[in-house]
Amino acid sequence: MAEMQPNKPAGIVTTVESPESWQRVVKVEMARQVYDSEYAGRLKKAVKGHQKQGFRKGRTPRSVVEKEVGDLLRAETIEALIPKAWTTAVLEHKLVPLNDPSLENFEFGDEGPLTFDLKVEVKPEVTVGDCDGFPVKRRLVEVADKDVDEVVERLRESRAEFQVVDRAAAEGDRLKVDLVPGEDAQGMGDGGTIADQELVLGAESNMPAFNEGLAAARAGDERDIDVVYPDEHPNEELKGRTLTFGCKVKEVAAKILPEVDDAFAAAVEEGKTVLELRTDIRRDLQRELERQVASEMDQQALLELVARNEVSVPPSMVDRYLDSGLEELHRRSAQTGQPTSPEQDAQYRETGRPHAEQALQGMLLMEAVRRQEKIKVEASDVDDKIAEIAAEHGFEVEKYREFVNSGDQRERLEFDLLERRAYDFLLSRAEISDVPADTDVLAEKE
Repeated sequence: MAEMQPNKPAGIVTTVESPESWQRVVKVEMARQVYDSEYAGRLKKAVKGHQKQGFRKGRTPRSVVEKEVGDLLRAETIEALIPKAWTTAVLEHKLVPLNDPSLENFEFGDEGPLTFDLKVEVKPEVTVGDCDGFPVKRRLVEVADKDVDEVVERLRESRAEFQVVDRAAAEGDRLKVDLVPGEDAQGMGDGGTIADQELVLGAESNMPAFNEGLAAARAGDERDIDVVYPDEHPNEELKGRTLTFGCKVKEVAAKILPEVDDAFAAAVEEGKTVLELRTDIRRDLQRELERQVASEMDQQALLELVARNEVSVPPSMVDRYLDSGLEELHRRSAQTGQPTSPEQDAQYRETGRPHAEQALQGMLLMEAVRRQEKIKVEASDVDDKIAEIAAEHGFEVEKYREFVNSGDQRERLEFDLLERRAYDFLLSRAEISDVPADTDVLAEKE
């Protein structure tokens, strides 16, 4: 069956030029009678609604009405015809615009047709060329004993207890202090004193002056500490100032770490021995490293795809990408109470533009790979993935399926599967070489 073509309005001729892969210039020629007909209809309506002293409503002579509102009607007529011409072009040439068209080269004399250009950005038609033999490095996955030890140590730290001691404070001890702001820092605390503040001596989160000033302090000691606030401090009232605090040490407590034994392992995960706990940690580290290596291989393939295929990205797509990033930056800044300045926003746009262009080039090329290779995902594939995720996380399959189908999660899963298959296609044609585990495989490509 032949494809149905939309009815084209008589008297409107549109042609399309492509100065850029992402740009279309619609050249419009509109017959004089199209304008005259539209104008006549608006004038007739204006006459019917016009009311002027000495005439009944709707009986004002046409020439009088035209003299009074003709300029306005002519402008309204042109404003109505330009969108009509644009819609005609979109349907006739199957345009998929990314932004609203801009009007250029408008010409309309006393006689002859009305002509103008409509310039718009469109999603570029991308074709992927050579994608054979991509050099991809695969890091060897090695989980060393020290990697497991580091995780065990973090678990010990998370279960540490503090015991009050009668000695000078050492790094890692927890101190309880009362802070008394000096005259230059009055009003910072409740009633002039900030009571029962706890800090771990030597912690990176402390102001350096407190780590230095409270070193070797004992319960009952009182020390004055000068705190220098940097010029870039987020609190405007503190930027560049030096404030003095009187510190009264009320308590010194030593950190007590649990022994690594079966009781500790069982506390971390019920029923586990130390050997079983370490085995689970090693397995989890192995899986995480495998995910990292797989992600690195995907990124190498994508960067090589971008390097081998030139793609011009529409400026409006880049702007929207940066707008989205700025919105996220503003959200995080609002949460921390450190809003960004217009200068910082401008800097973000300038420094982020190359990354945005590269990311969008990759997106367009991956779409082209999926289209050219006819990569598809069936509904059954998504259902299988739902069951796989449910099993991995211990969810009830039907309940998880209901959750996925109730929102946009299913669409996301489908896209993830499409993306995965596109990467698998690229990697199937790549030249993969194994490299040591500590190799920075992305350094050269980025």
